[in-house]
Amino acid sequence: VQGLFERTYGREAGVDLEACVVGPRRCAELASRSRAEHPEMSDWARFFYYVEDDNLRLALFYADDMIETLEARDPRRELTESNVLPLLVFTEEASHALHTTFAFGEGGPQRVAGEEFLAELELLARIDAYLLLRHFVKGLSRRYAAVDRAWVRHQAVTRWDVAYEDRTLGHRYRGAARWAATFVDHLESLSPDRRIVELRSFRRLSFRAKRARVCRFSDRSMARRAGPPCADAAGSPRIEG
Repeated sequence: VQGLFERTYGREAGVDLEACVVGPRRCAELASRSRAEHPEMSDWARFFYYVEDDNLRLALFYADDMIETLEARDPRRELTESNVLPLLVFTEEASHALHTTFAFGEGGPQRVAGEEFLAELELLARIDAYLLLRHFVKGLSRRYAAVDRAWVRHQAVTRWDVAYEDRTLGHRYRGAARWAATFVDHLESLSPDRRIVELRSFRRLSFRAKRARVCRFSDRSMARRAGPPCADAAGSPRIEG
């Protein structure tokens, strides 16, 4: 997963994410220190990061039962309702870690601070989950049909547009799903080469610039349907086609 995303975005993280995986005891310790911890979050996986002496520290936790599911039902061989959710959760946390290292390398501690950055990570994770699931489904299907595309979009993006009791979480996760839905629809309209250019350009934008760009895509789509404008603001494989 790490290698696929590094090749897709044309950038190396500079860290082996496997070396950042921690066990349940360390996860509990980090969770107790995290202001972002909330009971509505999944027990399957966690991503933690903090800055210490101007150095970025990362930690990833994956629950044993989630990993066992992926090992027993390898998504590279088959994708069903029984293993797609663990695959998506695994992908999202890896995405969080990679984009945090990218952002920190480009902008330092200030770039990875605050609620806006957490919302940005969720948006990128939804997009990355879509890309990886699309990549796997295309590898398993003789023909990537409209029904496959709709299934991938639902599983990776729209199923996450659900209500949360906590307003901050709801704004972060539901917003990410909605922005990502518009963005992946735009990606599907592009050729593979243009898709890579768009992804790499989009990643480098600030979160506000990302939202503004997605809003323009939404406005164009609405205009084609005469609807209202957006109201809110070759070699190693890569995920491309």
